[in-house]
Amino acid sequence: MVNEFREGGNNLAPVNYSSFLQQILRKLPDYPLFGLSGDRKRLVIQIDPLAKALATTTGVDNPLISTQGVRTATVNFARGFSEQFPGKIQQIRSLLQEQLQQQLAGANEQSETIQELRDRLILNSLSDLPIKDEKDKQLLNLWQDFAKPYPNQQTQQLRIETNRPGSESALKFHKLTINVHHINQVQDQLKQGIENYILTEVDSEEKQQDLYDNLQDEIEDELSDFQELQRIVDTETLGKLKKYAKIVYLEHLLYHIQTADSVGRIYLQDLIRRLKLLEQYINDTSKTNADYEVSYAGYTINYRDVFSRAEAFDPLPIIPIVAGNLGEYTDTNKGETQFICGFKMKLNGAVQAYGGQPSFDYHLNLIDPDNLEHKENLANPEKAKSFAEKVLRRVLLYYFIFASRCNPLDPNYDPNSELEYPALEIFQTRVLPILQGNNEEQKKTLFYGMVKGFKEFNFREKIKRLGELLKNGLKQQTILPTGTYPIQITVRKGILSDTDSMPNGVFFNEDIINPKKCLRYISVGEAKVDPEALCQIPGTIKIEDIRYFTAESREEFTWKYQISGIKVLPVLWTPSDTKCREAYRHPGFPNSLVVFAYNKDILGPAKADQKEKPLTESQGFTYRFVWTLLSYICLDILLENAPNNLFIPQIRLHLGNHNNPLHAEKFIANLSKSLSHLLREKYRSNSQGFRINNLSKFTIDNGLASLYSVLPKKFRFSQNSAPPTLDKLAIIVVSSRESDAKYDNRNRQSRKANVIGEVITVQRTPNDIIVLTPLLTFSENYSLKDLYGEPPILIDTVSNLYRQGYRHFLYIAQAPHTSTLHITKTEQDEGLYFMSPSIINALGKNHGDIKIYPVFFNKYYVRKVKDMKQQQSLYVQETAELTRLSQDPQQQAVVFFNLFNGISVKGKDADDRFYNGVMSYSTLLGKFYPGVLDDQNIRQDLIYQSPLKNDILQYLTLFHFSRFEKNQNMCIKLDPYDNLIGEESVGALSIFPQMSPGVDFNSLAFLTEVKKVLNVRV
Repeated sequence: MVNEFREGGNNLAPVNYSSFLQQILRKLPDYPLFGLSGDRKRLVIQIDPLAKALATTTGVDNPLISTQGVRTATVNFARGFSEQFPGKIQQIRSLLQEQLQQQLAGANEQSETIQELRDRLILNSLSDLPIKDEKDKQLLNLWQDFAKPYPNQQTQQLRIETNRPGSESALKFHKLTINVHHINQVQDQLKQGIENYILTEVDSEEKQQDLYDNLQDEIEDELSDFQELQRIVDTETLGKLKKYAKIVYLEHLLYHIQTADSVGRIYLQDLIRRLKLLEQYINDTSKTNADYEVSYAGYTINYRDVFSRAEAFDPLPIIPIVAGNLGEYTDTNKGETQFICGFKMKLNGAVQAYGGQPSFDYHLNLIDPDNLEHKENLANPEKAKSFAEKVLRRVLLYYFIFASRCNPLDPNYDPNSELEYPALEIFQTRVLPILQGNNEEQKKTLFYGMVKGFKEFNFREKIKRLGELLKNGLKQQTILPTGTYPIQITVRKGILSDTDSMPNGVFFNEDIINPKKCLRYISVGEAKVDPEALCQIPGTIKIEDIRYFTAESREEFTWKYQISGIKVLPVLWTPSDTKCREAYRHPGFPNSLVVFAYNKDILGPAKADQKEKPLTESQGFTYRFVWTLLSYICLDILLENAPNNLFIPQIRLHLGNHNNPLHAEKFIANLSKSLSHLLREKYRSNSQGFRINNLSKFTIDNGLASLYSVLPKKFRFSQNSAPPTLDKLAIIVVSSRESDAKYDNRNRQSRKANVIGEVITVQRTPNDIIVLTPLLTFSENYSLKDLYGEPPILIDTVSNLYRQGYRHFLYIAQAPHTSTLHITKTEQDEGLYFMSPSIINALGKNHGDIKIYPVFFNKYYVRKVKDMKQQQSLYVQETAELTRLSQDPQQQAVVFFNLFNGISVKGKDADDRFYNGVMSYSTLLGKFYPGVLDDQNIRQDLIYQSPLKNDILQYLTLFHFSRFEKNQNMCIKLDPYDNLIGEESVGALSIFPQMSPGVDFNSLAFLTEVKKVLNVRV
C-alpha cells in the first residue's frame, strides 16, 4: 500500500516520521506495554514508560524538515517515507501483537489467544453491567435502567409576529444587518483615487500620463498589487464592520433603554465615548506607523495593527458580541452585499477556564507583574512573546476604557466627571513614552500602578453598575424601535507609495504584502467626507428587536433505549493514582476492563511538590505522538474480528477540576475522543470523563446519559399527533479540519484537510415507532482541490445507504459564510465548501430517485422575556415568519426551521446565564444547483407546508432529543453537531503543538493514515 500524500509541487512542508517509528521499534522490546490483573479480568496497557523514554531521548528527529511559513504539518509525507510508512506501521503492530500474546501465555504457558481474551472481557449485554448501589451514591458505576421509558416529552411551536405587544412575547432577538453598497464600483473608485493623488502630487502632465498608463497595466494584471488591495478590502473588512457595529449597538441601547438609573446611563455613555476615542487614536492619519510601536519583555507590537483587528475589544468585561451568521446575500446587479447576524452582550461573566474569575479580574491579573501566570508565561521561552503581546494589548485597552481618578464610593463623587477624563491625552503623555522606552522596571511599575489604581478607585463598582443597567435594559418587555445607521468604509491614501516609486510600477507601500498590516489603512465609521480617503464605500447598520410568541401547537412523545443485541467492552483511562484505583475497583464497577494508565503530572507546568519536572513543549509532542499511535494500534489488535454489534464505552477518570484541568488528563480526554470517532466506523463508542473528587448521583447520572447518547433510541408519538409516513431518512453531517497548510494564501487548493462525518439513520416501523440509530462515522484526508470536487468517502457513504433503501438525505454542514464583501470574484464551488454543486452532483449521480437536501445550520442567541420551563423545547417552522430573521431578496437561501431548548448559556451565576441559544437551519435554492438538484423538491419538502416537511422536521427534532446529555429535565440538545463541528469538536481537539514552535499537528488526520494501513491485513 502506498500513501496518496507525498511531497510534490504542492508548496506544503513535507514531513518524515522515520526517526520516530524506528525509535519505537527499537525501544518497544525493552518496554512491554501489556499486563494482566491478578484475576486476569483486566488488561492493563502501560504506554507511559515508553512514551517518556522516547520523549527524553536525543535520537528522535523533528519530522518537519522545513518550518518556514508552516501553520500545520501532518500527512504531507516526504518522498521515500510515503512508501516506508505502511511497512513501519505493520511492523509496530506485529511487535505489539507478539508482546500481548506472550503476556497471555504467562508463566504457566496458558493457551489463550487475543481473541479469547477479548471475548472474555466482553459483556453480552448492557443489562449485564453491575447494578449500582443506591446506598452509596458517590460510587462510580456504569449501570443505567435501559428498559425505562421516558414519557411526556414535548415540543411547542413558536411564532414570529410583529403586531403584538412585547409583554406577550416569550423571547427577544436583537438582529444586526450590515449592508455594503456599491461593491461593483470599488475598482473604479480606487483607480480614481490614485489618479487624483497623482494629479495632486505630480506637476508634469507627461509624467502624469505615464503613471496613468502604468496604473492601467496594474489594473489589468490579475496578480498585481492593485488587485491584491481589492482582495484585502474584500476579505478583511467584515471584521472591522462587526467591530464598529458593537459601538453602534451600544449607542442604540443608550438611546432606547428605559431606565431611571442616571449613573448607569452615564457609564454607558462614557464607554461609548472612550471606544470612539480609541478608534480616533488608532486611525489618526497625522501619526506614522512607528508612533504606535511599543514593547515589553523584549517583544514589540504595533498598536495600530493590533487594534485595527476585529477582535480588538474582546478582552473588555462588558462589550457586545456579534454572534451567529443567519444569512449572507449578494446582489451583483445592484452592487450590494448583506450580512445578517445577532447580538449578545458580554456582561463581566466568569472566565471558566481560569478558576471562574470575573472577566475584569482575569484580564487585570494578566497585567499584574506579581501574578503567577504573568511570571510563568514570561519565563517560558515558547510562550513569552505571545504573552507579552497579550499584556500590551490589555494595557492600552484597559487604560483607554477604565482609567479615571473618580471613586464611585467617594461621598463627593460626581458621575458626570467620568465624561471629562482625558484618557487619550494622558495615555499619550504619561503611558505611551514608558511603553516605547527600554526601561522594563518602569513598565512593571506602570502595570503595578494600573492594577492598584483600578482597585483603589473601585472600578468594579462601575462595571457592576453598568452591567446591571444593560441587564435591566435587555430584560425590558417593550419592543425597541428599529434603527438604521449610515456608515462608510474608508481606504486611506497612506497605503500608497511615494510618486517617485510609481514609474517603476510600485503604487503601494510594502505593507501591501501583509493583509493584517493593510488593516492600518482601512477604517469603518460614520459617513463623512475624509480628505485622506483613497476610496469610500457606503453602507448601513440596521438593528431590530425581533419577538417570538408561543403558539398552541404541541407534539408529545415517549422514548427509550434500543439496546437489543448490543455487547459491551468497557475501556478505562485513568491516572496511575491510588484514589483512581479505588474509584473503579469496587463491586459496582465492571471488573472486566481494558485499562490505559498514565502519569497525570508529566505534561504542563510543574507543581510545588512535584519530584520530576514535566516534559518540555518539544518533548511533549513526542510523548503525545507515541501515545496517539500506540493506543490506536493496541485497540486495533484487540478488536480484530470483533463482533460488529459491540459498544465500547471509554470512561475517563480525572483528578483535576473543571476550571483547572491537568494537562495530561486533557490530552488523554482529547485522544480518547479521537479514538472513539475512529472506532465508530465499525462499532459503537463514546468517551466520557468523571471527576472523582466531585462524584455525586447528579454528576454520575448526567455523565452516563452523555456516555450512552450514541446508543439507538426509539420514539413513539402520542395518539393526538398525526403519525409520520416517511419510512427512512438518513442524516449525514460533514466537517473538516486543516492538516497541512502554510500561512501563504498562494496555492490554497494544495492544502490538505481531514474530512470527518457521521451518519444517523431514522426508520419508521410498521407500528409507527421511530428508531433513531447513530450508524457510523468516517474520516479521510484530501487536498482541497479534491475535497470540494468528488470526495470518494462521501460518495461511497451515500451509495451504501442508497443500497439499504434510503432515498431521503439531510446533508448537513455548518453555514459556509465567507466573510467577504464580494468585491472580487471567487470560485463558487469553493465558497460553498461541502455544499458545492460538484459534491452534490456526485452524491446523487446514478441514483435517479434520490432526494438530497443540502442543509446549513448556525446558532444565534435570544433573551427570555418571561419565565419559561427550563427544559422547554420550542420550534419555528413557518417559512413566511422565518423570513423576518433572514430573507434573501433573490430567494437563493431560505431559513426553514429554528429550534430552541430553554437552557441558558453557561455561566458562573444566574445573572451570567443571560442568553439562550437557537439553532437555525437553512437551505439553498435557485442558481446554486442548476441541473444538479430539483429545486422544486427542496421547496416542496423543506419550504412549503406539507406532510413530508413535517416528517423531516419531526425526525430532525428527534435527533436533537437523542443527543441530550442529562438524565433529567430532558429536552432537545441545542447543538447535536458539536462532536464534529466547533471548538470542542473531535477535529479541533485532535490538534496539538508540533515539535516546532507555532506549528500544529492534526492527530486525527495522522491516525486516519494509520487506519488505512491497519485495514489492510497482512
